[in-house]
Amino acid sequence: MQAICHIGHHKTGTTTLQTYLSQNSHKLLESGILYPWVETQGAAHALAKAMGNGDRQEILPFNVREAHNALAFRMLADATPNWQVPIYHPNLPHSRQMLSGLENQIKALQPKTIVICSEVMSHFGKTAPNLIIRLRNQGLRDVDQFKLWCTLRRPDEQLVSWHGQQVRFGQSPAPLTDTQEGLKLNWIHVDYRSVIEPWLNLIPETDLVLRPYREVMAEGGSVEDFMHHAGFSAPRKMLTAQSLNISFKPGVVVLLRLANGQLPAPQARHLMSEIDRLTEGMQLFRSSEVEFLGPQSRAKLVDHFAPIHNWLSHITGRSAFFSDIADMSVCHPVSEHDALQGLLDQLTQQRIGQISDPAIRDFLTRLRKVGVRV
Repeated sequence: MQAICHIGHHKTGTTTLQTYLSQNSHKLLESGILYPWVETQGAAHALAKAMGNGDRQEILPFNVREAHNALAFRMLADATPNWQVPIYHPNLPHSRQMLSGLENQIKALQPKTIVICSEVMSHFGKTAPNLIIRLRNQGLRDVDQFKLWCTLRRPDEQLVSWHGQQVRFGQSPAPLTDTQEGLKLNWIHVDYRSVIEPWLNLIPETDLVLRPYREVMAEGGSVEDFMHHAGFSAPRKMLTAQSLNISFKPGVVVLLRLANGQLPAPQARHLMSEIDRLTEGMQLFRSSEVEFLGPQSRAKLVDHFAPIHNWLSHITGRSAFFSDIADMSVCHPVSEHDALQGLLDQLTQQRIGQISDPAIRDFLTRLRKVGVRV
């Protein structure tokens, strides 16, 4: 019996993979592959599918679709005072009960493979390494073989993508050009060694699978890459996962970052909910064209990441884990300011008038008239 523990990384398609595995959990189980539930909502959904009830193509509740994120959040919250379970994972039991439920499913079903998928578990190594031992020795104690899976993006691209995710969460982070406040190097979005190494040290039998994000995308995405390289045969007629957590265009990220910092939270959330309609049909710069870091931040990042990249290359037996690592020092041609200005130039008063909230209309009108420094 083997366990595959897929710990993300963040912004590498993990949400899509979780959706795929959740939607197809019953069909996977028929082939000896357990994608386990961890709380009562997930248990009820699994029973409904076993009885042939329910539409498995619906967008599932967070506790079902991202069940192992719920487990990871609960484990972190139970172990460390600074962590809380997000409100979109309601009514979770204590992690003891969640791990016990995982263990009981394994004992009862005796699957060939257990798949755990949670980018939140990428925090374990740096935040609370003891949770790695808890997961292995409690929920997965009956497993003979343990495989750790992680997909990594080149850190400049990871930082930019996570910056956009912070904005999606309603935050207004400092620009990444700010080498003091905005460029954070000692966290899991850069220090990949602290993400991976504790698992190898604490679970010595670990079989490590590290995948560069660009190779994953060349396979077709996170689902295709995982099913191709996981080492088991997938059942036929699996449901296709809906792509979720799609990144904003750079100009939108800068606009919403300003909104999060200048508008009350309800208005900022309202603008975010309307942003697709507001920018529909606009010609906006792509992420590959816009520079969020700048030369100073890039130089600092290149210097900091060099020994981490050497370690990744060594443990994977590659001459360079990221084959395009030299591109990390190269700035993109379009500035944040120009990306935002390109959006504002297309933001007509007719578009602004479609927004019902006057505070948001005033905010957008002011930006359009006077411009902004970013």
